[in-house]
Amino acid sequence: MNNITLKTDHPIAYDSPDHISPWGTMRDNSTNEHFIEEMQEFFKLNYDVDHYNFLDLGCSGGQLVVDIHNKGNFSVGLEGSDYSVIHGRANWPEYHNKILFTCDVTKPYTIYKNEKKVLFDLITAWEVVEHIHPFDLRNFFKYIGENLKMGGIFLASVSVVQDNATGIDLHQSVFSEGEWYKKLPILLEGLNLKLYKYPFTHKVRFENTSFHILLQKEL
Repeated sequence: MNNITLKTDHPIAYDSPDHISPWGTMRDNSTNEHFIEEMQEFFKLNYDVDHYNFLDLGCSGGQLVVDIHNKGNFSVGLEGSDYSVIHGRANWPEYHNKILFTCDVTKPYTIYKNEKKVLFDLITAWEVVEHIHPFDLRNFFKYIGENLKMGGIFLASVSVVQDNATGIDLHQSVFSEGEWYKKLPILLEGLNLKLYKYPFTHKVRFENTSFHILLQKEL
């Protein structure tokens, strides 16, 4: 395994409701072998590469990161809460500070391989965007853009409903799909990220209260 390091001054998202009152971070460990196969084919056909650099934001148990890593790709996961570290959950005992790291993704972060900055072909966030406070959304997308290669893509599922399973509002940015499509161009202005509807057959999360998007980094 390559020497992978994360540079951040904010290793925990202390203000995140899902860190303060854990729910998804203590349960989720999603993956999908068909999505992984589709991504392998997509990058081979469209970018002429056998392997790609992958980053999953809000990776929870880290299974998707590990599965993509096991296909020979450079694969890293960032999670805002240290719940899984503390409780030794899912893939964290084996992969913590190897390919799984904790980080507040609304603050600056950079990933290095053998002391060289890595830019990613694919960044994903499954049921994560709605957890970000509206005041932090601009920075969330800004740092995605800063970590994407030119031509790289960001895929996300976005919930449009509130979640108060723990008694507090876990989703801080709750808007209808139509409202998101009005807000996103404003949030992305000047970031060189162009918004598209999700084009792929397979997904990692399948909640019927969510929609999917694709952003591509362009000149």
